[in-house]
Amino acid sequence: MVVLAGAVVIEFSLSLVGAVYGTPSRSVLGPASSFDTSGTGTAALAQLLRGERHLVRQLENPLRGAELSGPGTLFVLDPQKDLSAELSAIRSYLDSGGRVVLAGRPAPATLKALLGPGALPRWQETGSGPSHPGAPDPENYAASTVLSNGDGSFELSPTAPSWAGDASILLGGPHGALALIARVGQGRLVLLASSSPLDNANLPREDNAAFALDLAGPPGTAVTFDEYDHLQSSSGSGIAGLPGHWQAALALGLLAVIVWILSAARRFGPPEPAERALAPARVAHVDAVAALLASGPPGRLVAGAEPLRRAARARLCSALGAGPDAPDSELWTRAGPVSITPDLVTAILTEPRSQTDLLALGKAYVALARRGRWS
Repeated sequence: MVVLAGAVVIEFSLSLVGAVYGTPSRSVLGPASSFDTSGTGTAALAQLLRGERHLVRQLENPLRGAELSGPGTLFVLDPQKDLSAELSAIRSYLDSGGRVVLAGRPAPATLKALLGPGALPRWQETGSGPSHPGAPDPENYAASTVLSNGDGSFELSPTAPSWAGDASILLGGPHGALALIARVGQGRLVLLASSSPLDNANLPREDNAAFALDLAGPPGTAVTFDEYDHLQSSSGSGIAGLPGHWQAALALGLLAVIVWILSAARRFGPPEPAERALAPARVAHVDAVAALLASGPPGRLVAGAEPLRRAARARLCSALGAGPDAPDSELWTRAGPVSITPDLVTAILTEPRSQTDLLALGKAYVALARRGRWS
């Protein structure tokens, strides 16, 4: 058992080292990632599109070096980094007839690069509220009411000039526009003030899922999620890239396993004997004590045997019906009629001088004890 547990710990340690020094770990940044299954992620959207026979691709490389299959739809949802290095790739995709859904708060430089000169839409923190389609478009064909619980809308002002790029309202609410649409080159650009209608928590509400399918295009359309902007390589590799409290938990778990093995190993030993070890026989014990006493000076043998000799003489007096202070001669006289052998009386009344004498005294004591017990 200990060997097996030790092998498991060694294997875990090797795996831990391999994970720490293996491929770099990556973590999801911000909301709206199609890898994220939490309420703010869009993994459900990617699954929905796959179910509708869309060719879904989750791009983990920069857009500027990727080969984007078009015409299709590119989702750039809540970018966490500056898009300035990716704008040329996005504009090329639009020029070739692709559709780009850019969600979140856009930087003015991004809007200017995509829409051109002119009055740019103004993003505001106020949510749009329940939104409804503006002018009919393929991107709002099946949507009647779209709900957003996130902050963000585009400001509506009757006196404002036309937006650059002839952008128009795709979805509008009581507090602002949730989505704008503009034709850029041969493609179409959808500016979504908040990605919340597409996230896992809100996708089933009202017509949000229908709106998402309208944005993706007809079944079979290639759909690409820009995930490079959501993934960040950690400073370490493998487990070393995990948060500190995760690393501490793994280390404590490994330490607990090692402590368990050490504590269990203390309880394991030789196989259990087939029989319980019994105390040695009394005769062997007496023999050992006699040998010990006989190996010393004669005086020690006599002194060591004296308690046994007194106890044996008391039993002899009781067996012969004599008083405890009866002289040896009286005991000899009384022994004959009661069938107590002379050897037994001699062993009790004579001081032991050897191991043989001591064993004889012990046997005499036992004989008298049995005689008193069973007589």
